[in-house]
Amino acid sequence: MERGSGPPGQNDERELTPLISRTPPEPGTEAGEVITEVIALYPEFPAWAVWLPWRGGCWTAVRPAASRAPGPDMPMVWVHAATAAELGMRMRGVDAQVAGL
Repeated sequence: MERGSGPPGQNDERELTPLISRTPPEPGTEAGEVITEVIALYPEFPAWAVWLPWRGGCWTAVRPAASRAPGPDMPMVWVHAATAAELGMRMRGVDAQVAGL
């Protein structure tokens, strides 16, 4: 019986690129600082999904535009910032607006 071929890279580990390093970032390194900053954001902003900056890019976060659970047709609010602190301020502003609706 012949083996069927799947999508590229499925059965060829040489072509797979790991998404996350198997070793956690060292404290005090840039990667370690970014991870520490995003961990600090999550307890205050559970309704938000946060994307880490990549290669000098910006911090990005998204949440539903209302207090109810997200769904496919629900509008979302996106915020972008140069730093985690700035992102947190923008997220607080959006949370205040959503709470006031």
